[in-house]
Amino acid sequence: MKTLKKIFVGFINLFGIPHNNRYVKDYLNASNMRSAVYMSSIIVLLEMWMIVRRFVEDLVPLWQKSGSSNYFMDVFSNTSGFWLLLSLGITMLFYSLLYLDKKRRDKHFIVLLICAGITIVFTFLFPLELYPQAKLDKYLASPWKFMLLILLYSSIMLFAISTILAAFYQKKGGKQEWVTSVFVISCFAFACLVFGVRVSYSDFGNVVEHKQIICFLMMSLYVGCLLIWKPYVSVGILGTIFLLFHLLLTTLSDVRPVPDGDVVNYITFFISLSMVCISIYNQRVQQAKKDEILARSANVDSLTELHSFEYFIKLVGESINSKKAQLEKWVYLFLDITSFKIFNDQKGFAEGNKFLYSVGQTLSKYFQDGYITRQSDDHFLVFCPYVDIEEKLAIINEEIGKLDLDIRPGIKVGAYIFRDENEDPHQSVEKARYACGELKHTIGKNFLIYDTAMHDNYRLVQYVVRNIDRAIENGWLETYYQPIVLGDDNSVCEMEALVRWNDEKYGNLSPAKFIPALENAQLIYKLDIAVFEIVCKQLKHEIMNDLPVVPVSVNFSRADFALLDMFENIEKIASRYKIPRELISIEITESALSENAESLKVAMKKLKEKGYSLWLDDFGSGYSSLNVLKEYDFDLLKLDMRFLSTLTNNDKSRALISSVISMAKQIGMSTICEGVEREEQADFLKSVNCDKLQGYLFGKPVPYKQMQQMIEEHKIKLSGEIKRGRKVA
Repeated sequence: MKTLKKIFVGFINLFGIPHNNRYVKDYLNASNMRSAVYMSSIIVLLEMWMIVRRFVEDLVPLWQKSGSSNYFMDVFSNTSGFWLLLSLGITMLFYSLLYLDKKRRDKHFIVLLICAGITIVFTFLFPLELYPQAKLDKYLASPWKFMLLILLYSSIMLFAISTILAAFYQKKGGKQEWVTSVFVISCFAFACLVFGVRVSYSDFGNVVEHKQIICFLMMSLYVGCLLIWKPYVSVGILGTIFLLFHLLLTTLSDVRPVPDGDVVNYITFFISLSMVCISIYNQRVQQAKKDEILARSANVDSLTELHSFEYFIKLVGESINSKKAQLEKWVYLFLDITSFKIFNDQKGFAEGNKFLYSVGQTLSKYFQDGYITRQSDDHFLVFCPYVDIEEKLAIINEEIGKLDLDIRPGIKVGAYIFRDENEDPHQSVEKARYACGELKHTIGKNFLIYDTAMHDNYRLVQYVVRNIDRAIENGWLETYYQPIVLGDDNSVCEMEALVRWNDEKYGNLSPAKFIPALENAQLIYKLDIAVFEIVCKQLKHEIMNDLPVVPVSVNFSRADFALLDMFENIEKIASRYKIPRELISIEITESALSENAESLKVAMKKLKEKGYSLWLDDFGSGYSSLNVLKEYDFDLLKLDMRFLSTLTNNDKSRALISSVISMAKQIGMSTICEGVEREEQADFLKSVNCDKLQGYLFGKPVPYKQMQQMIEEHKIKLSGEIKRGRKVA
């Protein structure tokens, strides 16, 4: 029973009986239109060849011998069928291109109108087919030939008119383009078949071998390849065509009977063509289903079942183009889920994915008249009418909070009101994101609209991102050095390298402007590598000129070690300038360790083996500091300057600093405290045996040349450990 069921299911699938969805139907129709491009091109080339051949073999010799001056009638009498089919092929070619190539639709539309117009004009020359009287008598003597002639001209006129109507419909953006295209391609196929029947039927009784039947078979092959719809439809159409033609030859006319051998070949050809249609159909359906899966994965976010980001951008662009007048009060919303990281940590990623799905469904419920996508992680985008936005967002925020009553997640939303239809939607999204980013550290405020002040900052951020390479190449980046002193005698033992951007347009840019911009764009590694190379170049200058060589600490961002092999880059530059590794300390922020644990561990181990000193920067700024000290092998611990902010009247701060310094020494680490601005802070740090101090009390960051001049003028007291270039080399 199961075997019979499988056979039955296979049979109905083979003949295309099951219903196809809209995607498969559109795919099949587009495939038929692509076939029409090739088939019509073949017809055009064949008819051009036949016209040239007829001129060379018949018309030119005729004019040379008889001296006839009635050129038009001579040409028409001998080549009318070829010209007719040529105009048919050209019209179908440009209609197919009009349907398939939407970007050049206007150009194809004009050419199509011209071609279809010429075809219609040509069909009005039908009376000339009956001139002179001898030709009319001949047609009247054979009614079937006369009817086929009328049917040929009528079918071509019907086709030309249908292409014009379909072209106007598609140019206006009609939603049922596939219906009009099916009608047009059917008219084209019908005209081709009538032409094949007429030529082949006219040949019977005139030539013993019946050679011209090949024209009917060829046109049947065209139709078979053009009308790849449901196999039972295609086979039904082909069966009807072959049966009618056979009846025409054997029953409805007085031509000589078709030999049995030709009948067998005729039936064999029909069966073969039917199998080709079935095979092509099933291949296309399978490919359509595969493409649909790929298209769905490209257009749908698998996690939330919302639009994918790129498809969202496409839909927004199409909406802007089609609703220009109505889009004056539309808005881009960038939504960031608050406390989602905590949710993931506590509940796990599986529950986190379910939560994001629920958020997506909530947004879909309240923004049914807009477009929604999950851009990445816990970030959602909405493009919708600017109507009751804040009220809707308040309700959504409340519903999202109810999804987990323990953590109480919520949303922060940046908005950018749509203004310019020519603006790239990607840029609009970034502006909404920028507004949302301004809310990141704001308590009690969850909604912010992108304004003029933000726009100025946004433009600066975009400028920084676009011009970091130019800044490096043109020397706009300049290193500043801040002294680090020993705790026992305040002598300078090291310098921290900092960076400034001296821009040709904006002047001196604050690091607070360009560093976060590059971090968010994941381009910070370019800046850090450029600064490291400048430092190595300046150390090389000191060594080669026998100047005091002060060791330098260089900061590296949290993203550097995730984006590329930082060890390889550091080593390549240091080796190029032949810098002793003990002259360079690598500062890594505590927050970087939790995000890039594995890649960073490998890089740190290699750096340590090469002789670089590793510093843990901003200790105390995060919540996993003790675990960091256990997991990683640092040489020096650098206390975050915020430890000193409440030192004056806060015994707890004093106790913490003292305990941290004592703990560091017990595990073999040196200590340094940054942000020292007052003598009382320095005195306290010295009293608890902090090894090194840094801050405005001992010197502000200064350019390299100024630092060199201060050393030369003994305005900077160097530690006795500092060596000159020759001794270092």
